[in-house]
Amino acid sequence: MAETFNNASIKLTTTSATDIYQAPTANAADRAIVLSCLVANVDGASSANITITVTDSANAVLSTLASTITVPADASLEVVANKLILKQSQKVRATASAASDLEVTLSALEITA
Repeated sequence: MAETFNNASIKLTTTSATDIYQAPTANAADRAIVLSCLVANVDGASSANITITVTDSANAVLSTLASTITVPADASLEVVANKLILKQSQKVRATASAASDLEVTLSALEITA
């Protein structure tokens, strides 16, 4: 089993659900351990809400990690305070209440066969 540290950073430029990260897809035994998921509000004046979900590869919601949580202006929020295991092809997706106000950074350890 190979282990690789990876990260993804996305500026949420729309209010539609956006893929942040997808676990490896090649093997049924592939996994990813999400170590951190930070949401930063880069708008200096307005708060914005964030919703973070875990989905399957077809974007069907499996669980909700945060639902319309307010991130104050010029502040950040740690969504994954502990580890989160993703199975093969599962995704972390984010939806913002305001376009271009929120940025999401996720760190993961990928375990592949």
